Amino acid sequence: MRTCLHCALARALRAETLAPGSLRVHLGRSDPVWVPVPGQRVYRAIRALLREAGREADDVKLAVVDLVGKSHVEVTAVARRPDGSSRVFVRAFPRFAPGTLARGFAEAL
Repeated sequence: MRTCLHCALARALRAETLAPGSLRVHLGRSDPVWVPVPGQRVYRAIRALLREAGREADDVKLAVVDLVGKSHVEVTAVARRPDGSSRVFVRAFPRFAPGTLARGFAEAL
């Protein structure tokens, strides 16, 4: 099972930003990422992230942090408050299915 993180992100953004007076979101460019998590879980986690950030401010900057060598992929939301301060919210998704990595190492045999 694999889920496209960007597809879930697009659906969550559409749901959270279509209502009048809703959240303004700024999203930078990033490459597609596949994660071994059910799409429903990814979607709900991103919706929760957007709601949490939206309670802090109505202007949010999103980023997908996909660094080589990390065991997970992060979606970060920076909520910029009117007073100039900001707060960062993060949801992380595993890059590999739990329990599959150990089978490839001699120590796990």
